[in-house]
Amino acid sequence: MKTTTSKRAHIRNLSSKLSSILCDEYILLTKTQSINNSLQSIDFQDKYLFFTAQSSEIDSIIERVEKRVHASGHYADAMLKAFLKVTRFNKKRKKINDRAGYINELLGDHENLITILKNNTSLLETTSRDCKTDDFVTTLTESHEKMAWFLRSYLK
Repeated sequence: MKTTTSKRAHIRNLSSKLSSILCDEYILLTKTQSINNSLQSIDFQDKYLFFTAQSSEIDSIIERVEKRVHASGHYADAMLKAFLKVTRFNKKRKKINDRAGYINELLGDHENLITILKNNTSLLETTSRDCKTDDFVTTLTESHEKMAWFLRSYLK
């Protein structure tokens, strides 16, 4: 079966958007792991287990996004330099270097990614008519909403 030029362009566009999401996920994973290694307090063990669970969740998301990109016949540029070029996150650490500051920064990144995913969902719906991709991005959004909710609970 021949693939039309417009279909190939659509797949390339879809792969590019998913690759950008993948870059953001890797940056978020790195930040989450960094925070996990930086925290020290009375409730260290609880926070350690919490951030380890969030890191595992993000790692699982990364694996699913990678598989989705590869299934389209494309490959994401898996180099840190490429991630930093494509990511939409703030690349500079905030000046507040305490537990609340770290958690606030991480929460902001999750909220930023949720907005990006919701914008991509509406864009994908109009261009792709691909229910599986729409559902996939919606599932990613729900995962990040849950992680953001848990982070917010630590700030109260």
